[in-house]
Amino acid sequence: MTVYPEDRILEEVAQEIRKQAADGRERLDMDRLLAISHWSRRQTERLFREKYFTSPARYFRDCQWDRARQLLLEGDDVLSASTKAGFTSPGRLHDAVLARSGMTPGELRRRGAGVHIDFGFFHTQLGVVQLAATRRGLCSLRICGANPSEEQLAEKIAELRKDYPHAELCEDTVPLQPYADQLVAFLDERSANFCPTLDILLGTTFQREVWAELQRIEPGETISYTELAARLGRPGAVRAVASACAANNLAIAIPCHRVIRQDGTLAGYRWGVEWKRRLLELEAEMRQRPAAQQPVSTGAALLQPAMD
Repeated sequence: MTVYPEDRILEEVAQEIRKQAADGRERLDMDRLLAISHWSRRQTERLFREKYFTSPARYFRDCQWDRARQLLLEGDDVLSASTKAGFTSPGRLHDAVLARSGMTPGELRRRGAGVHIDFGFFHTQLGVVQLAATRRGLCSLRICGANPSEEQLAEKIAELRKDYPHAELCEDTVPLQPYADQLVAFLDERSANFCPTLDILLGTTFQREVWAELQRIEPGETISYTELAARLGRPGAVRAVASACAANNLAIAIPCHRVIRQDGTLAGYRWGVEWKRRLLELEAEMRQRPAAQQPVSTGAALLQPAMD
């Protein structure tokens, strides 16, 4: 594999950024980077973005976050972690942790222990879905199939436990009923969109950027992986965009089913291509059907608890 001089320089730049974050600097020192690259600031930022799919400044913030996260997991209190990681105040660290992990610094420090998640299974027009939510919002929506067996439902619970190993899981459909009713209303065309309050507990910074952009796509519209990467300002990150879609565990709420191949064909979908096709067909019909023809239905029915 050929290693170009340009790549070696950019690796040195990235190493310097990581060092500045490790040293607890509050702000990125661009002069140090330019001394390494010998390019103009604009050219350095452009080449860095092409290689790392992010700007030097954002890469520095990501390194700051990684440093703070590690300190919290090692047992540092919020004040110490914020000081060592270069945050100007514990409040800034609190906001960063909450935005990136969906947890408070204290919850992250306890490795998620104490985070309460309610979950349950509901019948919808798509078959059975599993909903899970914290007190802050919906954190998981999984399509389970038209007629899943008890073993298949148990597998979904096991997946949820694997995703949130330190959380307190409780099978309780009552707090989830409003989310289920919103979903049914959307699928019944009584609501123009499905936009519940979310509490995204998982995901890298890049994945969250992809998911945020997906939420801007309207029902009945589609976008290619290539176009989605371009919208994010990272045209070379098509595969990374596809991976972010595959990692999404909030079906429909984060509409990765609206992403298709460049030629218009359907690519993979975490819950199966057939469900992706059905969702797109449903939304296409909703887009074309006059409001007067929209059906009326009751709220979502729930399944009996699956846990002992």
